[in-house]
Amino acid sequence: MKNLDSAPLVVVDLETSGVNPFRHDVLALALVPLNSELRPHVVFVKPPEIRWTEYARANFAKFAAEWERNAVAPVEACASIESYLRNTFGDQPATPIGHNIGFDVAFLRKLAFLGNRDELPSLSHRAIDTHTLLYVLAASGRIPSSAVSSTGAFEHFGITVSESVRHTALGDAVATRELFLRLVEFL
Repeated sequence: MKNLDSAPLVVVDLETSGVNPFRHDVLALALVPLNSELRPHVVFVKPPEIRWTEYARANFAKFAAEWERNAVAPVEACASIESYLRNTFGDQPATPIGHNIGFDVAFLRKLAFLGNRDELPSLSHRAIDTHTLLYVLAASGRIPSSAVSSTGAFEHFGITVSESVRHTALGDAVATRELFLRLVEFL
């Protein structure tokens, strides 16, 4: 695990206003380095217009007060993300890790666009997906198929996430960090 502590790996989790990056937006983003000695970073984003799904609007209540106090425009959010990643990992782009990371990457691309950028250069275009790892383990019979979802995986690997922080960017990123480390040990 020592090599992982020095690698530029960061768990990413987003909370969005829905599931379609063409219609919905990033509202909160957490970056949690795999190395637990490095501090995490949370950014709240205030998009130009918010279109909601019912589930996203209901979940938003968990962090709405903090969002109201701290949300910034996409340009500032991108600058904050890039500054944090450069200060944490230097010139080496950080590789994002996440559960169903393709979802997060699609929304990060939209956020970069709204932030007047083509990309977030401090974040690698390559990614590690815990969902894919779990799917392969389930398909090979090494874990039950119920452990492929994030909730099922947290339960299977004994990762406790308080309901008050479940489905918040920081709460899920911290839990996914623990999940990834357990998967590395398991593999």
